[in-house]
Amino acid sequence: MAQILKYVIGKDYRPLTVLEAKGGNTFTPDYDKSNWVQARQYEDSLRQVFVEITNEDGSAYDLTGANVLFEGILPDNEHKILDNSHAVFYEDPTTGKFRFDMPAQSFSVAGQYKQAFFRVMKDYRNIATLEFKFEVLADMVVTGLVPRDYISPLDDLFNTIKETETKNVAELKKIVDDKVAEITNLMTTLNQTNTATLSELNSAKTALGTLEDKIKQDGIFTQGEAEEFKKSILIKMVTADSLEELLYGYKITIVHNQKDYPKPTVFYYENAIGTEIGGLGAGSFGETLTKLVPCEAEYTDNNSIVVRI
Repeated sequence: MAQILKYVIGKDYRPLTVLEAKGGNTFTPDYDKSNWVQARQYEDSLRQVFVEITNEDGSAYDLTGANVLFEGILPDNEHKILDNSHAVFYEDPTTGKFRFDMPAQSFSVAGQYKQAFFRVMKDYRNIATLEFKFEVLADMVVTGLVPRDYISPLDDLFNTIKETETKNVAELKKIVDDKVAEITNLMTTLNQTNTATLSELNSAKTALGTLEDKIKQDGIFTQGEAEEFKKSILIKMVTADSLEELLYGYKITIVHNQKDYPKPTVFYYENAIGTEIGGLGAGSFGETLTKLVPCEAEYTDNNSIVVRI
């Protein structure tokens, strides 16, 4: 539970030790019975100490601009605490009140503190040391927190360094991972390029091998021979016009002015006069000598017709 400590600036004090007084004063400080703190080992920030400071006239001591530190010597009389990170001004500083959340390290050793106090600093001056009795009850169930000096500014610095180091390690790892990925992608691209190049080289090698075989078999001809071969092919090729002439050897255009599209029929008469095979007059006459000739009609308009036979 939370505990409340009350102090009067200019009045509360701790008697001198024997060596300081040179007169036999007790080693035990004369604490105000209300100013004591008791906690269990390994508690962490759950033990809250509330402090109220007043002047001798009863008015609240103004803590505006003040820093509060907790300092102490652990019960083992070896390790020390110096903490300036856990003071909380939960009300207006002019009320003279603050709360201090004790760190876990302050409960690492069971027993009574050799000395424990809050130091109030203002404008780089030590305004007051508010001493109190601090007892740590043993925890027989949970153990494991190793006693050590606890200096919160150094711990804060170490934590900052650790966070920075962790951040730097993460950033360095990212840089390394990115570079590894970049190199891996580059190697993959190079391998793909090499594979494609090798395939092209193999194709070229095969083509050269085929050409070499033709040369060895005298099956290759020169550029001049190729030109002559080309010419012979062109001569044998049939163009569109020559094809039409091949299919239809003759054509005649007839202008009939009938404004119509008549269908033509072409006949020819064998052994016509002057065309007899055996000479003039050698042929016979009659319809049996009339032959139908296949033809093709093309209408340029409705007054003329082109007949191809």
